[in-house]
Amino acid sequence: MQNSIFITYNPDSINEKNIAIDLFRKGRQNGYFIYLPERNYFNRLTPQTKANIDSSNWFVIFSTSNLSKTVREEIEYALKSKKDNQVIVIYSNHNGKNIDFQGKNPIEMYIDDYNLNSLEKFKVDLFERISPKKKIQNKEGLSGLEILLGVGAAILLLGAITSEKEK
Repeated sequence: MQNSIFITYNPDSINEKNIAIDLFRKGRQNGYFIYLPERNYFNRLTPQTKANIDSSNWFVIFSTSNLSKTVREEIEYALKSKKDNQVIVIYSNHNGKNIDFQGKNPIEMYIDDYNLNSLEKFKVDLFERISPKKKIQNKEGLSGLEILLGVGAAILLLGAITSEKEK
């Protein structure tokens, strides 16, 4: 099943919008289905945005600046349908927390929005956090299926070599 992510950002923050759009592109390139909010002239929560929030596995909030009314509406709507471990809040190292979740415990991440290296590391960390858990692998990094296929191929090769010698 494909992971889907809804990413919201403050419409007045160019920095948040740029990071969200970059995550949208990188996520799509790596097999994720990414939703961004449908914003209208009045900056109200649209039926399409509600549908996108409902169908996403993850709800990611950029909260590096003051929250707009639209983002607050999106958060309130998402918290009704998402579990705490499906909500990720991204705060700025410089501004700190600016949301009171009143008893909810979403996943929190921090970014240094002035440091490009920090932003790139954050993007990698975010996709690692939301990626489906990998199957347990052995010390060499091979899964059980890969080992089984390798053993099978070795047996076939050994069988082909010994049958040629018998001829």
